[in-house]
Amino acid sequence: MKQSESIQALFQAAQHGDVANTQSLLASLPELANTENEDGLTPLGYASHYGQADVVRVLLEHGAEVNAISHSRISFIPSNTALHASLAGERSPEVIRLLLEHGASTTILDSDGQNALHSAAFHTDQAELIHLLLQHDADPNALNSAGQTALEIALERGNTSTASCLQEAAAAKQQ
Repeated sequence: MKQSESIQALFQAAQHGDVANTQSLLASLPELANTENEDGLTPLGYASHYGQADVVRVLLEHGAEVNAISHSRISFIPSNTALHASLAGERSPEVIRLLLEHGASTTILDSDGQNALHSAAFHTDQAELIHLLLQHDADPNALNSAGQTALEIALERGNTSTASCLQEAAAAKQQ
């Protein structure tokens, strides 16, 4: 199998949660854990986006860089980390927890100038995810490149549960 075919196979496995194929590909070509596909996306970001916790775990066990920033060539997908990708995709609490437990940074900005908390405020009204990010040093007062806090984004998007969590966190941080 050519390198490009192996990369394509790994991304298919990542999308569909195919742990056995992921393990087999990484056993023979361990460097694939930190490769990018033709769109500039990483396998860890891809699996995270699709909520494939078991594949995320295998990729991390095989040395996938948890804070690697993709080089997206897709106009509507910013260059970002696996944590950003998980928050923009299926928003699997298990995947997000795995990434955070493996050292995913909540402060890295994607190419749109958003950190993980900004992405979460934009994409979700799941208080559980906001709490997870806050427990891992996400700053509720951090500004994105447009000068907005995650709270302002959540309010703008109508994510009331997220906004409530962020209001409490910002108030607690001021005390």
